[in-house]
Amino acid sequence: MINQSDLPFRTLTRKHGATLTYTQMLEPHKLLNDRDYLDFHLRDLQFCRDAHDDLGILGRPVVVQLCGNDPEVVVKAARKVQGLCDAIGVCTDP
Repeated sequence: MINQSDLPFRTLTRKHGATLTYTQMLEPHKLLNDRDYLDFHLRDLQFCRDAHDDLGILGRPVVVQLCGNDPEVVVKAARKVQGLCDAIGVCTDP
């Protein structure tokens, strides 16, 4: 989901029983070339990784979604987030 699966949405879905959540579809080129975009998503993932709560609704597992069709760019972007998520999914552009 593009621009729909940010941390508040993922937290809400976990509260209602989801056992696995996904980030919104992230753009690999922006992760590599837009520092603000990268920092925003790294903070989001860092919070998920470090969150501990009594209800178990925050944190992991979380899958980062990347969208792109240049394998080199997608792999470089995946390396930026790999330590802060449990898996990375890739969707190729049409």
